[in-house]
Formats: sequence, C-alpha cells, structure tokens
Amino acid sequence: MKDRCQIDNRRYKDVFGRHVFPDDAEDIKSHRWFKNFPWDRVQSITPPFVPRITSLDDTHYFDESDPFTEPMVSLDDDPFDPTPDHTRWLLRDSRQLIQNLAIDLIATPYDSARLRSADRRIDKIFGITFEERKTLKTFIRMYGRKERKRPRDILLRDQDTKAPALEVRKKTAFMGYSWRRMRHGGYMTPNLGEDEMAEL
Repeated sequence: MKDRCQIDNRRYKDVFGRHVFPDDAEDIKSHRWFKNFPWDRVQSITPPFVPRITSLDDTHYFDESDPFTEPMVSLDDDPFDPTPDHTRWLLRDSRQLIQNLAIDLIATPYDSARLRSADRRIDKIFGITFEERKTLKTFIRMYGRKERKRPRDILLRDQDTKAPALEVRKKTAFMGYSWRRMRHGGYMTPNLGEDEMAEL
C-alpha cells in the first residue's frame, strides 16, 4: 500500500528552488525586530556605527596560543626567493628607483593586510607612472613570499590526527542541514512537458 501523502519523485520536481523572487525576504522584513524599519531607504541611511580601522589589531579576533612552530604546507608555496641581484635583472627594463622599491617590498613575507598596505604605499609614491605602479603591484604578487601560517586548530597541527580529522569533518559538515521548510502552497509542480512549462 502506497502512502498518498508522499510526493512521487518521478512525477514532481522542484522547479522554483533555484530562483529568487521579489518577496523572498518578506519573512525577515515582517519580523517584529524590524518593525518601523525603512526598508525602502536602506541604501541611503548612514549606519549607526562605522568602525574606524587604524591597525591590524583592530580586526584581530584571536589570541595567539603558541609560538610559531610548524607552518601549514601548501601546494601553492613557491620555493623561489629572488635575491636583490635577481630582482634587478627581472626589472632590468625599469628605473633603478623601481628596482629598489621592489627589493624593499618583497623583503618581508606578506599576508592580505600587508599586501593592501603595500598597495597603498605604492599609490602614495610620488614621481612614478601608472605603469610602474602596476608593475610593482604585479611583481609583489608574483615574487613576494606569502606569510606561512599554521592551522589554529590543534587537531590539524598534528600530523597524526590531521588526515582523520579532515575526513570526519568532510563527512559530517552538513549533517542536519538537508531539511527545508516548504512555504504555504509549496514549490512542487507536476513534471510537465516543455510546452506546459512554457505556459507557466
């Protein structure tokens, strides 16, 4: 005996699941927390608090637990580390000022914050052309050394537990997130032919 309440997957398919509709956010907007919020003017409203970011510490949320011991191994790490002479040879078509700036900029490893800082520093340098700025920014990204970091997670630092921990996390990462609430009226429509679908 077949349960008639269950949907037959051969006859029905989810045709609206990948579409965005104009009223998709109405559930959130109608929540009492947002009562009297001017949704029609949200783009022009100044936020009540705009953080002032002045240093890397302003966005640093984690305390360093242990000193740097073992870096993360990455396939993207490039062992090539150009010497000053090699840098001058690579930039032999550029002025000596550009060569010296390039040597100085790749002297220390960079992370995303240092890279943005280097870009701002390049933009503020007086007396260099737009093409020279572009050359310096490209050179840093190609030949600069990325700062090597170790995983924050203690299980991923240990070579014995890293592989099993990653396997377990991959298998259980989205466990419990497969259920989706159906809206009033539902999203399911009969599996129609192309002609009938064109009429919808």
